[in-house]
Amino acid sequence: MLIAYLHCRCKRKLRGKEMSLVIMKIDGHEVKAEDREPILKPIRDLDIDVPTLCHMDGLEPYGVCRLCIVEVLLGKRTRLVTSCNFPAGEGLEVRTNTDEVLRNRALMAELLLARCPEIKKVQEIAASLGVEKSRFKTVGQPSDCVLCGLCVRVCDEIVGASALGFIGRGNQRVVGTPWYVDPDSCIACGACTYVCPTGAMQMEAVTRERWRKELGEGQRLCRYAHMRLISYKVCPNNFDCATCEVDQRLFDELGTHPILALAPGLRRQPKHVGYFILVEDRTYFQGHTWAKLSKEHARVGLDDFAQRLIGDISKAVFRAGPGDVVHRGDPAVNVSSNGHSATMLFPIPGRITHINSALEDNPSLINEDCYDRGWLYTMKPVSPYEDKSSLIGPDEASQWIQDESDCLFRVLTESRSAALSDGGELLPNFSSNLGKEDWNRLASMFFSGAESS
Repeated sequence: MLIAYLHCRCKRKLRGKEMSLVIMKIDGHEVKAEDREPILKPIRDLDIDVPTLCHMDGLEPYGVCRLCIVEVLLGKRTRLVTSCNFPAGEGLEVRTNTDEVLRNRALMAELLLARCPEIKKVQEIAASLGVEKSRFKTVGQPSDCVLCGLCVRVCDEIVGASALGFIGRGNQRVVGTPWYVDPDSCIACGACTYVCPTGAMQMEAVTRERWRKELGEGQRLCRYAHMRLISYKVCPNNFDCATCEVDQRLFDELGTHPILALAPGLRRQPKHVGYFILVEDRTYFQGHTWAKLSKEHARVGLDDFAQRLIGDISKAVFRAGPGDVVHRGDPAVNVSSNGHSATMLFPIPGRITHINSALEDNPSLINEDCYDRGWLYTMKPVSPYEDKSSLIGPDEASQWIQDESDCLFRVLTESRSAALSDGGELLPNFSSNLGKEDWNRLASMFFSGAESS
């Protein structure tokens, strides 16, 4: 076991790619940003108004409307870039309101106005940039589609139906369906219609009309069941969603299209990596605690690897309370199981606002639901950007947890302890079969120096 232990300790020092921060300037303000994140985010974090038509949070940047252009300075070179997809970098200087920037934004608005002269959204953006009418002539018939691609991308990236796409090139380019046939993959969710800034997209109405003609009453599954937002419901309203109580209640309570509001929840479905589970809206600490960060607060807890390694938790003792200021690596909670104990560490610094008092009476919540009901603390973080820089992001977490799993199995195999079945699988509550020396080595290896006894 000692050879495997030393091998894994050395390997852990070399792995675990973490998110890094860069320092850059935006209109003279020095800011920190995640390396290579689109610069539009830190620009808007400074409450600087940058117009966009093709951008929506939660979708991959597209950069086609060109309205979000800014000027960037790297060394002695200056260039105009689209801020929605240009990456942040160390030493980058960004200027959002130079004469060159404003002149080019106005030009983009004129081109859009020539294409779609009757569209209110285009008129409003143009007016905000000082453009009342376009110098350019409209070629052919005026269009009500600005080719922003929001409908195509929301259908593909959030809904997952991929029922829409671009067809043609140049001035023949349009949004449509394959071979201009109503696709079976369309679930009439209405997300494309909802995000369309011009009202051009009416795919939802087309599919609902087709369903009315083709489907019998027992086959008319509610569109929210198709979206996976409810488990099952047959539509009793002939797909007249405007008169549906479920539809109206969801819109009223969420304030937006339900699939857009609940998309983060759909994306955070558990991801299995070997024997362990990750949730992709969390960031992870090397000591197997996680943090869910926002601007105003953070929630922290133990990850699935930790709760599986510790075993059936019989006691959880908090090491901090509301009002306490803690630092990364400070003791967070003492957990006990099977005669063993370990002190897990805070993944981020901040001020404690709440503890999960339910764990004092029912510590097994950590085993049952470590990412939700088994959370440990809520905190006011010091700096979300700085906190993220010390954590393992969702893009790297899968490889990290796979490496941790490989090390664990190597150590358990060489220890000859009764932790693995004859088939080489982890036994439930396997830590109950570990001696004190084996447990202390595992706790030291995987909990980043966590105290153990």
